[in-house]
Amino acid sequence: ITSGGIDKLAKYQRLQITEVWFWENNQLVVYHWSGEGYEQVSRSTLLPDLDLELFQRCLMMPSLTAAKKEFVKALRG
Repeated sequence: ITSGGIDKLAKYQRLQITEVWFWENNQLVVYHWSGEGYEQVSRSTLLPDLDLELFQRCLMMPSLTAAKKEFVKALRG
């Protein structure tokens, strides 16, 4: 995860990074390399089972302990 934006994608393309996660305006934004350019996607292709909304909610929590508990609770269903 990095802060930044679309301008940084060219750097990641040169490094052949297939998926980039940006933290923009308190929101997680995921881009995946499609062969022609980066496209914003709603799910990670590298971690397809990861609930990005849950992950983002946990990132916003002020307490690391509370975030861990929430994440583990959601994983256990």
